[in-house]
Amino acid sequence: MIKKLRIIVLFSFVLVTVCFLALNNNKVKAKEEELQDTSEFFIDSSLFTHMDDETAYNQGAVDLSDFDSKLENSHLELFYNKANGAIRILNKDTSYVWASDILNIDDYNFNNAVKKRLTSAFKVLYRNEDGNVKDVYAADTAAKLTDSVSGNKLTVNVLLDKADIRFSYEITLNDYSIDVLIKASEISETGANKLTAITMFPYLGAVYKDNIPGYVFLPSGSGALVRYSSTSPITSTYSAKFYGTDANISKNTENEVLSLPIYGLCHGVNQNAMLVNIKSGEAFTTLTYSPANIDQGFNFIYTTFNTREIYYLSIPGSDQILMIPENNYDVDMEIEYTFLSDEKANYLGMAEAYRNTLIEDGILQRNSDSNPIDIQIEAFGRDYEKGLIFKKYKNMTTTKDIIHINEDLEEGGVNNIFYTLRAFNKKGYSNQSVKNYKFDGKLGSMHDLKDLEAYFYYNPVESYNSKKSYPNKVLVNLYNEKNYIAVEANKYKFYANAKDVVKYTLKAVDKYDGRIALDGIGYRLYGDKNNKLTRSEMLATYSGLLGEDKLPMYKPNYYFLANTSKYLNMPLYSERTRFVTDSVPFLEILLKGYIDYYSPYLNFSSNIDLDVLKCIEYGVSPAYLISKQPSYLLSNTLSSDYYATYYDSVADMIKEQYVMISSVLNQVSGATIVNRIIPSEGISVVDYSNGKRIIVNYTNNEYNYEGLLVNARSYKVA
Repeated sequence: MIKKLRIIVLFSFVLVTVCFLALNNNKVKAKEEELQDTSEFFIDSSLFTHMDDETAYNQGAVDLSDFDSKLENSHLELFYNKANGAIRILNKDTSYVWASDILNIDDYNFNNAVKKRLTSAFKVLYRNEDGNVKDVYAADTAAKLTDSVSGNKLTVNVLLDKADIRFSYEITLNDYSIDVLIKASEISETGANKLTAITMFPYLGAVYKDNIPGYVFLPSGSGALVRYSSTSPITSTYSAKFYGTDANISKNTENEVLSLPIYGLCHGVNQNAMLVNIKSGEAFTTLTYSPANIDQGFNFIYTTFNTREIYYLSIPGSDQILMIPENNYDVDMEIEYTFLSDEKANYLGMAEAYRNTLIEDGILQRNSDSNPIDIQIEAFGRDYEKGLIFKKYKNMTTTKDIIHINEDLEEGGVNNIFYTLRAFNKKGYSNQSVKNYKFDGKLGSMHDLKDLEAYFYYNPVESYNSKKSYPNKVLVNLYNEKNYIAVEANKYKFYANAKDVVKYTLKAVDKYDGRIALDGIGYRLYGDKNNKLTRSEMLATYSGLLGEDKLPMYKPNYYFLANTSKYLNMPLYSERTRFVTDSVPFLEILLKGYIDYYSPYLNFSSNIDLDVLKCIEYGVSPAYLISKQPSYLLSNTLSSDYYATYYDSVADMIKEQYVMISSVLNQVSGATIVNRIIPSEGISVVDYSNGKRIIVNYTNNEYNYEGLLVNARSYKVA
């Protein structure tokens, strides 16, 4: 009887297991089929760039009677209002005046309080001895401004007498730009009040409703435009920190990452534009955009430099305590405003101007090689699911599998492959940590792949667990809490402390002699309370960490571009925040011909036809995440979201897409993007420096561009 019962129980267990695996396998297959769906392209959405309103904007005469001319060269003239510190910059090339105050403000019937705010050169926030927030505007009677000129520099000394705070700023006039500098060493607090934030020229370039045709540019994803309008789908201002949120300050680090410390404004497409570059202090700077329906009908954008980080500390058995650091951050705030004219007055001109800056700073170097484009194949190695007693390992791909896959791809016409090896660390994906950069011998060794271009995947920043069980070397934030994020049900993300990120990254790079692809570190910038490191200090450390070495990097921020040989996981769209109107390939225009870049994993795309066309238009090489074993084996692991990796299911797709994309991009290899226009909604025309032109038709109808017929959802090279 007992024996029969055991047999029945065993049979039932096997049956349930088989059914479970079959169910998950069906889910994976359904997801893989969903990826092949060619659903409608939403041409009118922010997925695309729309046609520009090229209506000529006539500014008219600008009254400068309240302003004094302070600085001048052959291209620009700077005017200054000593009453409120406001500046106006005349672009002599176009006769356009950029104003930090609202032009013709008396026409709007604002009260004196609003006028004061809209004409002030700056806004200062501080905390008094009771911890309450106070503000002071440049136009307040409490702000005393004195100015002096020396050469091409205007210096403004500021005394906030009731607050007992002093600081000064310098405005330097260059050929086509002004540079604004606030030195941390010249900030003085003689009383109990503590300076917390400075906002310079918040209304510079402000536009009333849609009175001026143009847009704001944001460094979001591939690039984003917000066209000027009288209404907006958001009812509050948009704010984001450059390089994302500091995990030392906040657990909410899964928000948008602005990878470049810049933004831009366009007043009349191909007429006047301005690129704003935060050259120093960006680690503590917040970008804010306010749409027209928020503040008196004006669209405007500005940055705020946080001189201190205020936080609340929880003490057991008592209320939270407001913590105000004694000292300001010892970092200068420096912003460069570059003025662009005529055919350069657009997002392409902004990209060109910023690229020139990166070249001058030694960050970008021309890569004029016209080699055939390559393809990224990321192989997934190993993970485990938890059993009752022992872990059940799932060996998804070995080095021998990679060799066989490489042979199959080459036979299918896929050449120039480079491999990244994810989850090949000891015990695989779920055992990822800052210290774990040892190759798992169960999967082979790097030596097995000596004849291939292969890089060990290493993420020194992030580790995962199925419960809130803190790993060693975990980051402790300002609140004395071990930092973690609940990614999803039963999956937690942890950040390593900053000191060990630096230490073990150098060890890993040395171990693999540069055959390593770095993830996490390129876009996760945070301070470290326990190691007494500020975010700015980590920025300086990262900027020099790798010396002159160049490695494949996943989504690197500005400070790692000089060390990037291949830009992995290049975004094809903006972050698609609700108020964004257009996605533009700003990053691609910036880097094309300088750093090779690769798509997100196309086999995970929710609209693969669209993304393939985006790769062709933007010059993006394709990338895929694959495994030799079926994806459903990962269903009960922490890597269960890798649902479409099974090589046998995606092999034909990889081969077909590579042949398609490479046939186009090989013709522009080594060239730069010199122009891009939208002649009709859903049509993109991209010109390259070698004379080639790529026309992409995203619509459901064929399109005739200058006598060249382009089929629906297709492309042509001319």
